[in-house]
Amino acid sequence: MEKLKKITINDGIILYESKFAKHTYQPSTKTLFSDWSPATFEMSREDFKIEIEAWLNVFKKEKILYLFDRCSDFIYPIAPDEQVWMAKLLNPEWIKLGLKKYAHLVPEEFIANLSVDQMFDEFFNMNLEGQYPINHFSDEQEQEALDWLNKS
Repeated sequence: MEKLKKITINDGIILYESKFAKHTYQPSTKTLFSDWSPATFEMSREDFKIEIEAWLNVFKKEKILYLFDRCSDFIYPIAPDEQVWMAKLLNPEWIKLGLKKYAHLVPEEFIANLSVDQMFDEFFNMNLEGQYPINHFSDEQEQEALDWLNKS
């Protein structure tokens, strides 16, 4: 297996950008950095669907092993039916495509009130073979998230 460089936050290749999201790929580490904008507050259900499908398409373009998902500015309230739809769309594909770890960064208050865990319950409830670990970090724990991704 090839030895990957240490994952750090630096420039990469922008694979997708809209007013709601920017997904930047770092080939040397096979890491995708996903950044969501405050404009997600204005998203419609249709916009949400388009953005999540675009996110999946980004994964299909490159061999992404690690996901660093900065959701600190993600404001769109994901409805329970959308959580189920998103999990069914993304999780099996990400497993099939080889995702190894998912670092999810959110505001501290999201971690405290467990809303983050509830969203990802849909992923874990699928009980799929090869399920990658998802770890939640506060937006002030970027370095801890990077350290976690870098651990084998």
